[in-house]
Amino acid sequence: MISGRFGDIGELIFDIEVISSDEDSYPIEVLLDTGFTSGWLALDIQDAESLGWPLIQRNSIMQMARGEAFFNIYEGKVRLDGQDYIISVLAADGLPEPLLGLQWLKILPLSVNFPDGILTLG
Repeated sequence: MISGRFGDIGELIFDIEVISSDEDSYPIEVLLDTGFTSGWLALDIQDAESLGWPLIQRNSIMQMARGEAFFNIYEGKVRLDGQDYIISVLAADGLPEPLLGLQWLKILPLSVNFPDGILTLG
């Protein structure tokens, strides 16, 4: 189980690790986005490429709130609470922040208690 925190306007924020193809790990801050239903993780393409992750598909079209967008799909490795996961990662130019997708809630329980300031995943 990983503990998260609430952002200034109630965002659900967690710290995870991304694992490069060389097995180096890097901590990143991610926003849990329950509206991101088509994936596990979304990153700026520059970050995905710098990790050396294998490219699975180029220019996949995804429906976004602001319309269609093109994403590259990578095979990525992340660590949550000491557990490693191999996942598909959507990457595009100009993503303002890394996002965790709704897919995580299919395998990990989410606990949100705003009054007590408690946020956990897993």
